[in-house]
Amino acid sequence: METENKSKKRNLINGIGFNIFAIFIGIIIAIIVASNTSSDMPASSNHGAIFPYFKAILFGIITLIAYLSFKNIFKNYSWLITLIGILIMILASTKI
Repeated sequence: METENKSKKRNLINGIGFNIFAIFIGIIIAIIVASNTSSDMPASSNHGAIFPYFKAILFGIITLIAYLSFKNIFKNYSWLITLIGILIMILASTKI
């Protein structure tokens, strides 16, 4: 019984639908973070305030491509690709 529950949880967390959904939620969170951090830019920066949004979307696309490319190689740990990608997205969208 206990191994069946672990197997179901592992299949859920490694599922393609769950990971793609998590990546899109990560993109939305990164865009929200970018909107909160890019507001500190001065008005004279012109288009410079939009770069954090582009970074969030770009790293989201890169994470999605990486997940789809490596999900068969890391069958039991494909969720790590998603988690690392989401963290990188959020960090990249902040103004450092």
